[in-house]
Order: sequence, then C-alpha cells, then structure tokens
Amino acid sequence: MADTLTLQLTTTPSLRAPVLLAAFAGWGDGALAGSGAIQHLLNTYETQRLGGFDPDDIYDYTSVRPIAVRKETGERELIWPALDLHACRLPASEHDLLLLMGPEPSLRWRSAATALVETVRGLGAVGVIVLGSYWDRVTHLGRPLLTGRATEPIAIKRLQALDIPESGYQGPTGFSSALLDACARARLLGIGLSARAPHYAQNMTHPPLSYGLLEAVQRLAGLTLNLEALQRAAEQYERLLTERAQQEPRLWQYIQQRAAELGQAPARHDFGGGLWTAIAAGAPPGTEAPSPPSGPPQLPTPAEAVSAVEEFLRRASRGQ
Repeated sequence: MADTLTLQLTTTPSLRAPVLLAAFAGWGDGALAGSGAIQHLLNTYETQRLGGFDPDDIYDYTSVRPIAVRKETGERELIWPALDLHACRLPASEHDLLLLMGPEPSLRWRSAATALVETVRGLGAVGVIVLGSYWDRVTHLGRPLLTGRATEPIAIKRLQALDIPESGYQGPTGFSSALLDACARARLLGIGLSARAPHYAQNMTHPPLSYGLLEAVQRLAGLTLNLEALQRAAEQYERLLTERAQQEPRLWQYIQQRAAELGQAPARHDFGGGLWTAIAAGAPPGTEAPSPPSGPPQLPTPAEAVSAVEEFLRRASRGQ
C-alpha cells in the first residue's frame, strides 16, 4: 500500500470548467439510482477514461470481492472492483463533466477523498455533485422525491429554490460524506443529492430516480443532458410496476394513499369510481374484485408491501 494515496491519471485533457458527478454503490446509493444515472451518461456520450485509484489501496476484498468470469476459451479471469474517472464533453453546455462511479471505497476514506478533490481541482473542476439513493416510505408514482446538502450557502439556497429539502439525517454515514467534507475543507463547491426509493420495490433498477437526479443536476449546474432514453425507461417502469401493484388491492391502496400524502399524486377518495375501480380492474383474471371498504383503509405494513411486490416479480419472471 502506497504511503501517499493518489488517483493516477493517464492523460489530462483540456476541459471547460468541468463539474464532477460521482456515485458510489453501497451505503450511500442503496437503490443504485446514482450509479444508474452515471451509467446512463457513460452509455449515452462518448467518454474518455482518465485514470483511477489502485483498487488495492481503497478496497477490502473480503467485503468488495472481485468477480470470476469464464471466457469462451475456457480461461478464467478476475474482474477487480474499480473506481475510475472519465471525461465527458458537453458541447451544448457551459461545463464539461467528470464522471466517477464504482463501489464505495472500504479503506482510507480521508486520503481517498483528499486525493480525489486534488485531482479534479487540477483538471479545472468548479464543483462536485455526489448522487445517491436510500430506501424510504415513498412511492413509485409521480415525481421522484429528492433530498440534498451543500457545502456553500449559495448552493443551499439553490437547492431550496428547486424545492429540494435539506437532509436532516444524523448518524453513521458513507464515503459520499467524506468526499463532501473534503470539498468543504478545500473550499470547492460540493453538493449531495439523494433520491428516496420506494421501500416496497427492492431488488430492481429505478430509472425514474436516476432521471430525477440528472434532471436536478441539469438545473443546478446549468447543463443540457440527453435524457430521452432514460425518460422512456422511467415511464415504462412506472407503468409496469403500477400494473403489478394493482394486482394486490391492499398494496395498491397503500401506494395511492401514501402518494397523496407526499404530494406525488392527487388524492383519490372516491372508491365508487376512482381508486377502487382501478383496483378492481387490476384484479387477477378469474378472481372477484374485493368489496369497497366501509371504514378507514387498512394499509399494509412495509414488510407486507415488500412481500407483495416480490411476489409480483416472481410471477412476472414465470410469465404469469
């Protein structure tokens, strides 16, 4: 292990006041919405790998394990975890991007964060935006709900203007917090954006959350990004998950009620022609639609909601 941790660059391109977008799979990106957002950019734009950390310096391989794959020749290859930096030029925007994505480091957080800030500042970076996600009692309907934090008062005001509330979380944290702390110490603008993921829809990707994060990035940094493919994926995700949720009346009722409480969708209380009609229409073939409730709705527990969605996914995988 090297005495001084560095992010080794193989090239140093000329970029226009770049902004670093970073996401770290793990604690700070439980639903992988931040990682999905950056993966979308890597897939959409022509990018250039600039370098990365030596994985031996930042990973404990008993917690972030390499993956063994077998080639067509029969040979086996180990794919090691990597945290690589890429350049992404945006001719239609005032800023280019630096993209960093990989598993959350498990070692030497302070050294890694300091080295990262020094590296991107040397490339002319004017700010850092860390993208993440966490499970919460929200729904998949309507607009994604985000929380944020920033190292500068002007950025805090910008988040407020975009109706992104400041995170009030206190407790154990992840590498993203270490990076924002390093930004603050170096007087480099740092912003953290986290998407709140529906707790009942785990073990799947969440395109709407990735889209919501990048849409906020556009408005915060004055960028123009190609999000068409991600938007289509988000619309399909909401439609498919809604269709599956409608097959379980109590879960669908919970989702609608919670969406109304959070402002993600209009409240629906007309069980004769609104919500309950939709639930009945979504009942599995050959079953009777349940009767409208006579009293306050009995909402499922989070565990029941998760079990219901998992059952939908099992049915879908079997083609039922």
